[in-house]
This record gives sequence, C-alpha cells and structure tokens, in this order.
Amino acid sequence: MSKTYYDFMDEINSQELYDRLVQYGMFSEKLPPVLTAETFLSYCKNTRAQNFQNRWYGYITYENIRNINIPRNLAIPTPMGHELLCKCLSNNWDEIKNHFKEKTKDQPRIISRIHIRKMKETEALFEMNYKNWRTDGTPEPDIYLGKKYLVKADISKCYPSIYTHAIPWALVGKTQAKTTVNDKNLWYNKIDHAAQYSKNGETHGLLIGPHTSNILSEIILCSIDNELSKKYKNYIRYIDDYSCYVETREEAEQFLIDLNKELRKFDLLMNHKKTEIEELPICVVDTWIHKIQNQTVNFQKHKDYVDYKEIQAYLDFAIKLVNKTTDNQSILYYAIKSLKNYNLTQNAKTYLVKSVVSLALLYPYLVPILDEFVFEQYTVDSADIGKYANMIYDKYKAKNNFEACAYAIMYIIKSGAKLENFSINDAIESKDCMFLLLSLLYCRKNKWRSGEKTLKDFAKELLSNNEMEQYWLFIYESLGHTLLKDEWSAMKKARVTFIKKEYL
Repeated sequence: MSKTYYDFMDEINSQELYDRLVQYGMFSEKLPPVLTAETFLSYCKNTRAQNFQNRWYGYITYENIRNINIPRNLAIPTPMGHELLCKCLSNNWDEIKNHFKEKTKDQPRIISRIHIRKMKETEALFEMNYKNWRTDGTPEPDIYLGKKYLVKADISKCYPSIYTHAIPWALVGKTQAKTTVNDKNLWYNKIDHAAQYSKNGETHGLLIGPHTSNILSEIILCSIDNELSKKYKNYIRYIDDYSCYVETREEAEQFLIDLNKELRKFDLLMNHKKTEIEELPICVVDTWIHKIQNQTVNFQKHKDYVDYKEIQAYLDFAIKLVNKTTDNQSILYYAIKSLKNYNLTQNAKTYLVKSVVSLALLYPYLVPILDEFVFEQYTVDSADIGKYANMIYDKYKAKNNFEACAYAIMYIIKSGAKLENFSINDAIESKDCMFLLLSLLYCRKNKWRSGEKTLKDFAKELLSNNEMEQYWLFIYESLGHTLLKDEWSAMKKARVTFIKKEYL
C-alpha cells in the first residue's frame, strides 16, 4: 500500500527536520556544488551560546539558466536568517504536521507529488524533481481511466507571490489569523515572522532555493488541495503545476474557475499563459522521451558495448528533436543523462565528450551537468577538462553569463588547470557573488596572492558599503574574523566555513 502524505511527514522528527534543513537545505541543488553547511550546523548545536538575533536578514540573488534558456532568480539566505526559520519550523513541527494530516487525510491518493521526505540517496529532505513510484504510487492510470479531457494549469510566479501572512490563514483560518495578527507569541505568527526574517522583512514572496520554502508553500497549497479535492478527485499537483482529468469540457473549464477561486483566497493567481485543456487520449510521457528511449532499445542488445557510430546517430537524433521542438531544450539534458548506465567504447566516449561540450557552448543550461554526466562519467583527462573549461569561460564571459563562468572556474579548480584569459576585474565587474567566490577559491588554489588581495580589498569595500548580506558568502570567506562584525565574526573565529574541504 502506498504511503499517505502524512506518513512521509511523520517519518521526520523535529530534530531531524532542523538538522537536515540547516545542513542540506540552505543551498539550492542548482548552485555550483562547492558549498556546505556542515560546520555551520555543528556551530549552531555545539558552540553558539545564544540564539541569533531576531531581525531582518538579506540574501544573495543568483541567476540560474533554466532548460528553456531563460534565467530564474534563486536566493541564498544568510545562515542566521535560515537557521531562525529552520528552528521555528522545528519548534512547531507537531502543529505543522497536524495541519498536513487534517488537510490531506480525506484524499484518495497523494495529490502533492513533490514534497519534503526522507530519501535514500541524500540526507536532504527535498529535491525538486524527486519521484519514487514504489512509495508514492503511480496515480495517472487510475485518475485518467474513462476521462476525456486533461486540464493543465499552474500558479503564476508561485514562490515570489506567496504572502507570508497567508501562512497563518492556511494554518488556522483567515478570520482567526487576522484577529490575532499582532500577537507574536502565537505559533502560527512565529512562522510568519520567521519567513520574513530570512527575506529582509518582506511579507511578499518566499526565497526560491532553500528547502524551507517548500514547507511554507505546502502549508498553503495543501489547504487549497483540501478544498479542491472535495469536488475533484482526479487531479495531482507537482509543486505549483496542476493536472486534472475530467469527463467533459464544461467540467474542465469549471476546474479552472474553481482553482482560480481557491488561489485568490490566498492572494495567488493562475498563470493563464500555461493553462490548457487537451482532449484525451494523449501520451502520459512526452513523445520526445519515448523517441529517445526507442533509440536506446538496441544498445548492448547484441554486444556488451555501445560503439562510435551508435553514439553519433543517437546524438544526431537528439539534436534533430531539439530543432523540431524549439521550446524544449531539456531533450538534450535527458538524452545525455540517459547514457549513464551504458558501456561506451573509447572512441564513443571521446566523440560523446567533445559533442556534449560543443552543445554546452550553445546551450548554457548544459554547463552544470558536465561534471557528473561527462567529465566524471567518462574519466576525462584533466588537461582536456582544463581546455574545455577555458572555452566555456571565454564563451560565456563575453555573454555575461556568470553562472556558466562560475562553473568553468569550478572545473578548472578540480582539474588543476589554469584559467588562461581570467582577470580579477572580470569577477569584480560582474558583481555576481558566486563568480566572485569561485574566483577567490581559484586564487587560493593557485597561490595567486596579488589576485586574492585584490578580491579581499573588494570584499572590504562591499562590507563598508553595507552590502554584507547581499554578498555574504564572498565577503565571509574572504576576510578574517577581525574584519568581520558581530555574529559573522564569532562564526569565523569558530572556524565555520561554507566551502567544501576539497575546494579550500
């Protein structure tokens, strides 16, 4: 029997929630994987004598290129603001779990498909694309049985649109929440205020990236599900994407009316540009996925390897699919990842590596996957990695794509190569925190003292301009405890770092 939504929540106790959110939930998986909060968690639990100050904290903004080649603004909260929110959620976890139980107990199946949970391959409690049919079940065959239409809808700018005061509305009802809004001692108001602490006191919007935002959004979205599911039994939700199966077009249109009505109760809006009603039958899985899967059917069927010509034909096929499906660049991402478990000949590997790097120079969203699915997967020589990383840096520096530049520097550091056309001014002029941080790590790895000094001087300048929290990772890792202030100085003195050991 599949688990209920509450079963997943009940497997997590309040201490686990705190530990895992603090250590694994501060940094989005979309960031270059050089960051860790391991020593910060230890500091919070074993060293720090008092709670962090309850005040507004700023955050770093980070531009992430999605697979549609349009940027998404992610955020990195200050460790203090993040910890305060994690502690608040942990302290009130029993009440939050009870909310989830009450709002989901009557569902015939789990409507929300992506939510916090214990996972097997990571200590993190949340992963944006995590799916496990063994524990979650596969609802589609049951909910589209006998139906004629599929309604697709999503919430317009979901996280940025969430009003923190709407969290108490969902937890205890709007009437009670509004009459007690000024009582800061009430548990639901504490959550509201903690959400504001991590976002510079703003009441509109949750940070995109930290795992705490999923919990906060689910508090509201499960309340909406509770109302919608009383009338519609055949829909599911992936974060803010809805799929509802109905028998008539009139019912499909009514679902959209009812969804919009429930969203508006929490000051949310439907994204009408992504709303559509499709007549069934349609493919449950996108057609292009089937086509790529069909291309691998004969891989290693008659021999225990995949050769050069097969890989060449496979990639050519994937590229043609991209050209035919101009708005879905994730085809290449899927095609590259799908080769992970196949045994390629050396010639096939060489061709694949060069081809994927070439594609990454055209599609920047492929740059972050090069390490796991290309360089490590096919044991690419360090000198070659250095050559490719330099090409990526040069190409995307000219386009001001600082995310790709940061990844290029990370690959350079891992390979031990040199960044040929790098200038400290590139990083400083970018005003991009992650680019600056990776540049600092590069200077240190290569013992480039003058470059490191220039970056430290810039960190001091940012600090003097009261920009600590907008650049905290770069400033904190650049300067010693005597130059930092207050809580930052105490953490630095206790040797807290947010950089993984291999990059120090």
